[in-house]
Parts: sequence; structure tokens; C-alpha cells
Amino acid sequence: MTQSWRRTAIVICAAATLIVPGTASAHDPDLDHPGSSSPEDSQHSKNMKLLANVERSEVATQSDLAFDGDLAYAGNYLGFRVLDVSEPGEPEVVTDFRCNGAQSDVSVYEGLLFQSVDSPQSHGGCDSTGVTASTPGMFEGVRIFDVSDPANPQHLTSVSTDCGSHTNTLVPDPANNRALIYVSSYPIGSSALGPNCVRREDGGGHSKISIIDVPLNDPTSATVSPYHLDDDTEWATYLGSYTLRACHDISVFTEINRAAAACLSESQVWDISDPANPEFLYRYDNPVVKPENIDLFHSATFSWDGEVVAFGDESGGGGAARCTDPNDDQGRIWFLDLATGQELASYKIPRAVEGTCTMHNFNFIPRKDGSKVLVSSAYTGGTTVVDVDKLLAGASEADAEVGFYQPGGGNAWSSYWYNGFIYANDIQRGVDIFLLSDKARAGAMKLPYLNPQTQESVIN
Repeated sequence: MTQSWRRTAIVICAAATLIVPGTASAHDPDLDHPGSSSPEDSQHSKNMKLLANVERSEVATQSDLAFDGDLAYAGNYLGFRVLDVSEPGEPEVVTDFRCNGAQSDVSVYEGLLFQSVDSPQSHGGCDSTGVTASTPGMFEGVRIFDVSDPANPQHLTSVSTDCGSHTNTLVPDPANNRALIYVSSYPIGSSALGPNCVRREDGGGHSKISIIDVPLNDPTSATVSPYHLDDDTEWATYLGSYTLRACHDISVFTEINRAAAACLSESQVWDISDPANPEFLYRYDNPVVKPENIDLFHSATFSWDGEVVAFGDESGGGGAARCTDPNDDQGRIWFLDLATGQELASYKIPRAVEGTCTMHNFNFIPRKDGSKVLVSSAYTGGTTVVDVDKLLAGASEADAEVGFYQPGGGNAWSSYWYNGFIYANDIQRGVDIFLLSDKARAGAMKLPYLNPQTQESVIN
């Protein structure tokens, strides 16, 4: 099942607008809690309903998501699953494909799937085992699969990249019949450095991303080259103990030739008119957060009208996030004017939550009027939906939040809007599918496919 037949203009999703009042907290005692270690009831707004859950098949961290037509690709530290979501209330597992190696961030394009591997493996194949970075022949980087038959993925090749691949971002380049893969990687601790993570001249991070050039007619001939970050890129100290210099995640918007790079201690915006040679434009580092050295910019996305760029701060990192106070500046999403870099507003869930609850992976609902409504995961805070236009107009977070769902014992890694529904890949629960019954979904567009870190067409 390739995407070539879907390469059509975005069309309007004829989803009915259901208006259910309020975001008052509600218990849902009738829900089971798959994969949960907590007996607590779910908390959610009245306009958010859990339609289905596809439990994780093994005790492994569930990671990022990508979509192709009626298929959802869900990464996990043991590989990835392909789900048929043509009936979101009754999803079916097409395949549970084992291919060892964290983090298993996934992107899909033209019948190909790209899987990030950021833990040293004995080799590049799917039957690899975990080894140390000093093991001869070890592999970290990006695996490439043929998923034209989604029930039977075929491993085509593995491309080694310096410091592995923590995340990958797909940059389509149809004019040259290729896909470029921006690979973000950084040392995630002294025991998991991977190959070539350190700049030998100063002992710090490697200060670059890798760019993989994948010919669509011959993916096995993919090549890789480095892109060095701007020399003034800030240093970051992760949890006060390990110094690094690199990017965590990158999002691209091809029609406007922009990339938004969440580079740990700062965020950057690049010009990608020549996608193989990005050009640094400007940086953002919130002055309130930086002096305490607690920021860790993790994710980024653009509003569909190309006016706003959003950067998420995973303050403290996933293992020790500093976010339990809804009134402080830690663990927020920061919204900037894309053209000027001016800070416009910020957001985090407007309630205290125990555990790790920073904002994590997110995207905007592609509304035909260009209005800005964002869906985000928040780890133990679940999934939240926020009207960013209200934030920009000065509303409080509580007033701007459209809806939320916090499953009992849940831990949402990724939450995205896709074709009328919200999909969350939960570290413990597996894949949750939600229905938002609210006017915020009015006029949402239907997409032929979606890599959440890759936007192509402006909507306005």
C-alpha cells in the first residue's frame, strides 16, 4: 500500500460538529485500564471519549506515531505495530513487527518506513541484541523498510549515523525522486553514548545532525552526510550531570521552506529552501527558564497557516521532569511568531499532576480556516487539546483548554490529531483512540497521510 495514489490536494473532512459543554473533570468508572498499574479512575472532560485501546503486546516503551491512509504506525522499543484504523472504534492489528532497538521513532513515505535506533545493537538487522558502543560492528542509526505490504514489512537496509538516531524527520523531495531524513541524535548518558557523540576538540556534544539521502527508486543506496549546527549553538547540561550539544527533534514545513529544531538548550529555525543544506535563521531561548538551566527543548511544530511555531520544553527530561506545578514555567509549550521569533504565549496543563507531566509530542488540527487548535501528549497528564488563538488573545490555560483525557495509570508519549480523531501512543497502555466532540474540530481537513513532524501544504 503506497501513498502515490493519495498524493492529492487536501480535502475537507465532513465530520459533524458535536458541541458538548465544558471541560469539567469527570470520572469514568466503566473504563478498563489496559496496561495500567493504577486502579484510579480516568479523569477527562465531558467532550473527550475513549473509543478504543490497543494494548501493548509486550512490556516495552511505546513511542511515536505515523499515519498512512487508514493505517497507523506505532513505534515501540521492540519494533513497530501497524494498525488498521478505518473503524477507529474497532482498530485491528495488521502486524506486530519485532525489530529491536530504542527509540523506534517512525516515519512513513511512498511505501517506505524509517525506524530510529538509538541504543547500540549487535548489527543492523531486526534480530539484533543490545551491546555496548565499543562492540566491533555495532549499529545505531536508521533502518529502512518496505511496507508496501503493511502486513509483511521487509527490511531493506540500515544506515549508520553518528551518535545513532534519537528521532528522524522525513523531508519529501519529489522533484528529485527522493526523501531526505533529518536525524537528530545526542548523548543520552555516559552509558549510551553510541558512536561519535563527542566533539573531541572540546569534549562536548557533536553539534550536528545527520541527513540521509534516500533515492525512492533504490532505497538500499541511501547515503548520509552531516549538517553542522550554527557555531553559536548553546550548551545544555542534562539533569545537571551530562553536557551535550545537539538537537532532539526537528519539524519541517516544506511549502514555506522552514524547519523548527528543538535543540535541547535552545530552539532554532532554519531555511530549508535547499533541504540538503539547511540555513540557520534564528534561535529562541526563553530568558525566564534559561538562567536556572532547567530547559530541554524536545519537540516542535507549525500552525497550518505558517504563522506560528511551537516549541515544547521537556524540562528535566522524561525521567525526572519538573512540571507538577501548573503555575510555573517548566515543561511548557512556547508559541512564537514564526517570521520574527517573538514570544507570543505558552501553555501547560492547568492542573497539578503527579509524575512526569511535561508537554511532549503534539500537532495542530488542520482546520480550513487556519485557526489554531493544538493536541498534545503530557505523559502522566494524558492528552490535552488547547485553543491557541485564545491563549494569544490573553486567555488563561484553563479557559483555553478545549478538552483533556487522563487515563488512570496512563503515560502518553505521543498525542496527535489525524482525520477526525485523536491518537495517543501511551508508554504503558498502548494506542488509545479518542473522539473530541467540540466545535474546535469544525472544518478540520482530511489528510492522505501524516508524519506529525512533516507538514507540506499551507492551510488558510
